[in-house]
Amino acid sequence: MMKYNFHTHSKYDDGSETLEDYVVAAIDKGFKAIGLSGHQPLPFDNQWSIRKQDYPDYLAEARRLREQYKDQIDIYLGLELDYIPGFSDDFRAFRDGAGLDYCIGSVHLVMKPGSDNPDNIWFVDGSLDGYVQGIQAIYGGDVQAAVESYYDQQREMVATQRPDIIGHLDKVNMHNKGNKIFDASAEWYGKAVDRLLDAIAEYGTIVELNTRGVYTGKTESYFPNGDIMKKCLDRDIRVMVNTDAHHPSQLDRHFDAGVALLKKMGFRKMHTPFFEVGL
Repeated sequence: MMKYNFHTHSKYDDGSETLEDYVVAAIDKGFKAIGLSGHQPLPFDNQWSIRKQDYPDYLAEARRLREQYKDQIDIYLGLELDYIPGFSDDFRAFRDGAGLDYCIGSVHLVMKPGSDNPDNIWFVDGSLDGYVQGIQAIYGGDVQAAVESYYDQQREMVATQRPDIIGHLDKVNMHNKGNKIFDASAEWYGKAVDRLLDAIAEYGTIVELNTRGVYTGKTESYFPNGDIMKKCLDRDIRVMVNTDAHHPSQLDRHFDAGVALLKKMGFRKMHTPFFEVGL
């Protein structure tokens, strides 16, 4: 099976080790391609994105590696771009300004609809306490409104920002083991997912099967889960496997298992932004 990974994080953002460490590890593992996808600089202090002052170095090093190792592996320059309405820069500015090969569009921070107040941003990717407190403080405890906002923001991102790949599509479930916060089988939840998938199908966005939650022990299923992946199959949505590696050793964690799952579901191809892989 041809291996690749387009979702990686290095010491420039919230991962570890150098970009070159990732490239060398990918070569050692026999990868056809690797994509470098650090979190873009954001207009507020945080612990996970590339610092503005380091961004030129990230781009320069990625381009140097692409040239240095071009005879051994295909290297693509990318970013994982957070979409926060009213706060994050337009994806096009990063694409054109840096000459990116591709981008992953993700939502980690949900802006309450109709608000431009940073106090009304719900962080879905932090601690359980912060997740629950955000629902209480921002949405008055209305879990359905919060979750629907998450999916609607992704749908808006797909339509207005046109990412090549959508990252960990149902990560809002990260703290929802056993449906302890909301019922993911409820009709309203299915409709929220369906609206997003319809937009993804319309704009041709690739959905990644993100394996990180499982191999880190945080979740029992990949992002997105099997039910959503089956909906992708029904809509002929293009899919790929990414491991969301935060260390070079994680580049192929659960890659084979993810591929096997896609095959079992009935997918016959995986699609990256640059090539396809038969299953």
